[in-house]
Amino acid sequence: MRILLAALLSTCLSTAAVADTLIVANKFEGTVSFIDLVSGEEVARPETGASPHEVALSPDGTRVVVVSYLEDGYIGRELNVFDVATATLIDTIDIDPHLAPHGIAWLGDSDAVIVTTEETRDVIRVDVGEAEVTGAAVTDQIGSHLLALSPDYATAYVTSRGSNTISVIETGPMTIQQTVEADDGPEGVFVSPDGAELWVGNNRSENVLIFDTVDMSRVDTIEVGFLPIRVRFSPDGEVVAIADIRGDRIVVIDADSRQQIAEVDLEPAGAIAPASLLFAPDGSMLYAGVQEAARVVEIDTATWTISRVFEAGLGADGLEISPVAVQR
Repeated sequence: MRILLAALLSTCLSTAAVADTLIVANKFEGTVSFIDLVSGEEVARPETGASPHEVALSPDGTRVVVVSYLEDGYIGRELNVFDVATATLIDTIDIDPHLAPHGIAWLGDSDAVIVTTEETRDVIRVDVGEAEVTGAAVTDQIGSHLLALSPDYATAYVTSRGSNTISVIETGPMTIQQTVEADDGPEGVFVSPDGAELWVGNNRSENVLIFDTVDMSRVDTIEVGFLPIRVRFSPDGEVVAIADIRGDRIVVIDADSRQQIAEVDLEPAGAIAPASLLFAPDGSMLYAGVQEAARVVEIDTATWTISRVFEAGLGADGLEISPVAVQR
């Protein structure tokens, strides 16, 4: 295993990348890694708030917002904003009384993010420039954890792990449009690039549900037989990557046929417990944060093989890619 890992790491200097900086939230140590995707080197790892599970990048790639979620003895009530070019903290946004922010996404070309606040069973919109909460929708569901946005950013879909539901939220007025039953333990969630389908991974029932976004009717169920902690469409909408956190692998599904077309075993690269997924903007690479190994794995989507392994911090989780290079 050591020989294979060394070979993978040695390719870092020779493999081209499609963007400049990979940003990784290290949830077990309260830091954020900034990794140069050309050299493969981590160029900065500043501290952030406790339990930084997820991140959201501004449309121009210059800022990244990091949540402070929840852990033993701590309930987060802040968002931390970093300047990518300098890898420095530039603002801390107090979101109290909304507690335990987790899922986060940038709302299109606006200066706002939408965030699940799990402990208070709501979802908030935050103006990043003004550093204030500008709207809230109460899900009243247990464990409102992750969210996905429609391509036009008008609708957010929020999974609630404890209530086994999906909340459909209109992001303009921040109102709940409907609450739909999922299966047992919904968490991973993503919308197809054409906006037609919503895919939801259910951790305890070990399946993936597919919904028609027009009326939120179930159109299909894929019995994966493992805990599908994250679900992510490729940019072209042709495939869906699913992280098997207990099996240390990524399973790739054809979006149309619903059949498995590839499997990437991460264990030989020392990559244990993949908990996050992110496709490069052009779809050429897939990145997986592996929280038990303090690493991020880069997967070539042409061959579905590991091309590089990057060292990050403990609990490597939320991922973003910025075209902005970190100044050295």
